[in-house]
Amino acid sequence: MKFDQLPSNARKVCQAFVGGLEVILDENLHGIYMHGASVFPDSGPVQDIDCHVILTGPLRSRDKDAILQLQRDLSERFPPLGGELDAYFILYEDAVKTHPPAHQLQPEIRDESWSLHCAHIRAKRYITLYGPPPKDIFPAPSWVEITTALEHELTFIQQNLQYPDYCVLNMCRIIFSVQERNVVASKFSSGKWARSRFPEWKPLIAAAVASYRGTETPDERELLNNQTESFIEFGKRRIHEELNGG
Repeated sequence: MKFDQLPSNARKVCQAFVGGLEVILDENLHGIYMHGASVFPDSGPVQDIDCHVILTGPLRSRDKDAILQLQRDLSERFPPLGGELDAYFILYEDAVKTHPPAHQLQPEIRDESWSLHCAHIRAKRYITLYGPPPKDIFPAPSWVEITTALEHELTFIQQNLQYPDYCVLNMCRIIFSVQERNVVASKFSSGKWARSRFPEWKPLIAAAVASYRGTETPDERELLNNQTESFIEFGKRRIHEELNGG
């Protein structure tokens, strides 16, 4: 997907974010690369904006304060999407390595899904918001690094069951990634694959898609509330069987 194919509200948020960072960071800004669900053509309504901001050097304290203020401003100016901007600020020297990089705004946080993000960007599932093409960064991850990241995402799902539609579709994506050894897939394409592969779960997955699009019926909402945990347990078994050789 290209930048001009994004919905108008997403383009406005991105343009304001890039413009603000250019002023704040100046020559310390190397590139900004958008990734995630929004860059897939089947993503549906853009609900958040995921990106990596690559820095040539560490952030100064005043830069951090200015960036946090920029994020608050975007939330106020462009609701609700402006408040759903998930940007990882990482050093260029870390972005060329396979180890999960530290978040320069919050150094205690690391991008535990780094290998998945690298795989997506290397498969050209990204939009360059600023800077040169990312050909010299985002290295090729190993399968061990990928499965470690998938295990992290599986844990995240289990901790967020209050969002059943998200959990169901992301479980579909993780199952697909492990069974097909292909992590470059959207939630919706993975859900389509899972409906065909596991027909017993077809109604639940269809309900998750409808919920994500805001068109679910009361019966579908009840289905999500009643069956999501069972589907997560099913998915965990499939994943662990596949990773452990059956």
